[in-house]
Amino acid sequence: MPWNCKKLCFLWLIMAALSGLITGVQAHPHVWVKAQSEVLFNSEGAVSGLRHHWQFDVAYSSYAVQGLPTDKQGHISSQTLAPLAEENTTSLVEFDYFSRVRIDGKAQAFGKPFDYTMSYENGFLTLHFTLPLKNPTKLNRSTVFELYDPTYFVAFTFVEGVKAVQVSGGPNGCLVNLTRPKTDIPAGQSLSENVFQSLSAQSGFNTQFTNRALIACP
Repeated sequence: MPWNCKKLCFLWLIMAALSGLITGVQAHPHVWVKAQSEVLFNSEGAVSGLRHHWQFDVAYSSYAVQGLPTDKQGHISSQTLAPLAEENTTSLVEFDYFSRVRIDGKAQAFGKPFDYTMSYENGFLTLHFTLPLKNPTKLNRSTVFELYDPTYFVAFTFVEGVKAVQVSGGPNGCLVNLTRPKTDIPAGQSLSENVFQSLSAQSGFNTQFTNRALIACP
């Protein structure tokens, strides 16, 4: 498969899932992502966007970089990965970047992503990008940030520890309360069809897979 086709494989797989081409038995995680995110504040004290860092599983990472040129140490430069970073970031607008932000209960729209790069270290491919809010908004009570794929074709999980979701540029004393997915499938494994159908029949099915951060600032 030529590389200019492979570089779109992540996007193509997601589009297939969301358009109904992948259903039933196939509607299980195919890509696993460990995520770190920053909730960004601007100089005026308003929430201005998100900074995402998504580390893909080894299998997807290996496939995505197959055939790319490396240096003598086997490293892949950020310049070589730049087209892949751009495609996988800008083309996800149709899916709202798997991100949801509500400030004081009001849903927020996103602007165009920027500062997108990719890195490849120790067998893992990581996508980094900034996702701005279309209208930076000051919060009075709290911000809720959610990260998930409603089809569960891509399984997102926040990393462990305080780096999972951080506040950047906000007032001192902001607190972050994380809620992780109720259903955690390790990379390379799938839900059985019976389990998946059972979960699908439950109300609030999407919440099974939602990473949620509640940010409250003084």
